[in-house]
Amino acid sequence: MRKLYGIVTQYPKLILIITVAMIVFLAMQLSSLRWETDARVYMPKGHPAIKYDERVEHLFGVKDAVVIVIENNHKSIYNAETLARVARITEKVGALPGVVALRTIDVASLATATVFVGTDEAMGAQRLMPYAPKTETEMAALKQSVQQHADLLVGNLVSTDGNATMIRAKLKEGAVNRYQTYWQIKGILAAENGGEGEWQGNWQQGGNWSSAGGWKAAGDKAADAAAKPVFVTAKDNGDVFYLAGRPVIEVTSGLHAMDDMKRMIPLLLVLMAFALFLVFRTGPGVAIPMLVMAGAVISTLGLMAFLNVPLYTISTMLPVILVAVGIGDSVHLLSEYYNKVLDNPHRKAGEIVAEVLGELGSPLVMTSATTAIGFLTFLFADMPPFKMFGLFTVVGIVFSWLLTVTFAAALLSVMPPKVSGYLSKRRSMRVHAEQDVLTRWLVTLGRGLMSNPRRSLLLIGVVTLVVGAGASRLQVNSSWMSDFKKGSEVSQSTQLLNQRFDGTIFLNVVIETDRRDAFKDPVLLAKMEALQNYAESLPDVGDTLSVVDFLKSMNKSLHAEDNSFNVLPKSGAEIAEALYLFSVSGQPELLDEVVDFGYQRANISISIKTDETARLKAIIDKLRAFIDANLAGPGVDVNFAGSANNSYIWADLLIDSQGSSIIFSKVGIFVLAAFLFGSLYYGVMTIVPVTITTILVAGAAGWLRVPLDVSTALAAGVAIGVGVDYAVHYLFRYRRERQSVDHQDAALNTLRSIGRTIVFNAVVVTVGFAVLFMSEFPPHVKLGVFVVIYMILSCIVALMVLPLFDKRTQT
Repeated sequence: MRKLYGIVTQYPKLILIITVAMIVFLAMQLSSLRWETDARVYMPKGHPAIKYDERVEHLFGVKDAVVIVIENNHKSIYNAETLARVARITEKVGALPGVVALRTIDVASLATATVFVGTDEAMGAQRLMPYAPKTETEMAALKQSVQQHADLLVGNLVSTDGNATMIRAKLKEGAVNRYQTYWQIKGILAAENGGEGEWQGNWQQGGNWSSAGGWKAAGDKAADAAAKPVFVTAKDNGDVFYLAGRPVIEVTSGLHAMDDMKRMIPLLLVLMAFALFLVFRTGPGVAIPMLVMAGAVISTLGLMAFLNVPLYTISTMLPVILVAVGIGDSVHLLSEYYNKVLDNPHRKAGEIVAEVLGELGSPLVMTSATTAIGFLTFLFADMPPFKMFGLFTVVGIVFSWLLTVTFAAALLSVMPPKVSGYLSKRRSMRVHAEQDVLTRWLVTLGRGLMSNPRRSLLLIGVVTLVVGAGASRLQVNSSWMSDFKKGSEVSQSTQLLNQRFDGTIFLNVVIETDRRDAFKDPVLLAKMEALQNYAESLPDVGDTLSVVDFLKSMNKSLHAEDNSFNVLPKSGAEIAEALYLFSVSGQPELLDEVVDFGYQRANISISIKTDETARLKAIIDKLRAFIDANLAGPGVDVNFAGSANNSYIWADLLIDSQGSSIIFSKVGIFVLAAFLFGSLYYGVMTIVPVTITTILVAGAAGWLRVPLDVSTALAAGVAIGVGVDYAVHYLFRYRRERQSVDHQDAALNTLRSIGRTIVFNAVVVTVGFAVLFMSEFPPHVKLGVFVVIYMILSCIVALMVLPLFDKRTQT
């Protein structure tokens, strides 16, 4: 490090050229930076749940779908204009290049649905709505047919009250298909809304996809129209459109992520500049840290682009965290620099910078290293986006440190030593031993605490234990839908679907046997029916669908729609005959999603009205218990798949991995601090403040019934890496002071010399993280709140607790 610092102060212009060239090169890579919003990438590659999901998709053709809901609370959906609209939209959506439309069931709606008819005149599958009804008689017949097959259609394609219907379209894989189809469907809806011609042309063409910048809309006016939460069609008819489904969630997440970056980064820069001006009152005091921050962010994102690492939704926090964390090094460097300039402004700039680097070199290395360890623990997470987030945050921290001790130091070396008139005047007018009111308060607080250190420690310990006891009340609960504000399009659409239909999240219960034609056995089918009935009795479950439902519906149709025959056929021969009739009915693919060709594997699709992991866990645990007691056994294997199962597993993986990472981060920081300080005592003292802070925050969250979710788990990991810096800077200065004076004087001298800088650093970092309050994602807002609380508490605890411990020896 001494050699590096020597080169920086001896050849500052060369260092400036090299660092600027590096930043420019990496900035040139930014055009190839790409977004990845597919929810499945949050599951670890090769995870059994993902592999089994892929197997289920191959067996039954189960895929995520875009859901279009048409609601009419004035006339119901049974009117000529609404039904014609359903037929038109279905046809247009099915023709889109990103939509899977190999089978009728791939784009499901009233216009493609089929029902089995068994009468004296006809037998087989018939289209429910082969054409849009125009007369009252035709609409009444359609309504009657829907009610006759309510077990298959009501809650699935039509709401119970008949005021809403849905169109489900399965999408091809890939971000291009998700984004393009999303905008094209928006265009189709805009055209149905009777919008201007340019809307129709622009949105149906779909705009232009760019791997670097995401989806580029074809026109600003169209973009404004398509961005509205809902489209209301001709006022005299009253149809309202909603978009929902996992692909819509993914696209909306990507769009919000881009909006977040555009909104938060400029705001962050303005706030940081203002905070730096309040601290230093000089142009260089503002410009140098800002240049370091900008260089670190550009370099990090440029390196991601160079290595073809995509931006995930969580990556929107990366610039905010890098700015908030990386500015600390610059603040400490400039604070020490200005203090020395104030002491003797006539020295050469290179001399002053060399002395500052000599004194701060070790603390800056250590704070950067300990912060890096905090974020490196994200590598323990099983989810690739979190691994990349942690890894490139560490890369950004390294860039921040490197640019501080090279670029910033080189700039100061070529500039004449100067401080603001405000700082000089304040120093000359000082009448107290402390340089300002803040330092005076810190010294007074430290002296008061140290007047009776045992009592102070006892009080802090009691508060920590009482508040920390609330941690035992913490409950894990997470939700994908919490990513969106309540008034957003996705939130409104999902709420509507959960209210009027069976649900928006699906759990696939897949039953596999070791023999062909197993699902022609009435005993096994009766057990499936019992499982479905039990599932439907559980809270938050909307409905279930399996081969059992098709057999019951067919049995009823074959007996003149007599509802008493809405039961499973009694014998295996009757079941086999019914399935044969279905296979030659003209629409055999209706069974593809519920049973395989050999009748050896079957799928029960369970619709659920919530994605909160605590509720999903309750459902899954109860289903497992029922299956173990009533269904599973020799020759029968039962497994779960689908978005509900994946959400539940993902949340558990994240919480578990973050719990482990918090422990490992503290152990890693302790080991590194003990090594760099050459003392186990200082290693322990480094992690004491963040440990107390973690206990206090976790306890308070437990008492207040704040659930342990993605935001709270991430906040702890982020805060440990950042919050440890305050203890490191205090301990480095204290150890130096302790070599010449007793403990109390050493502690007070430490508070005088570096206490103010620690507080300013905490304030600046806190302001940086507070920018997350402006995020479009409520979890990011929650993360910002928790990290701000962590930062404030970490600073207060470090300055209150560390002066109470007396290091009598220096070994």
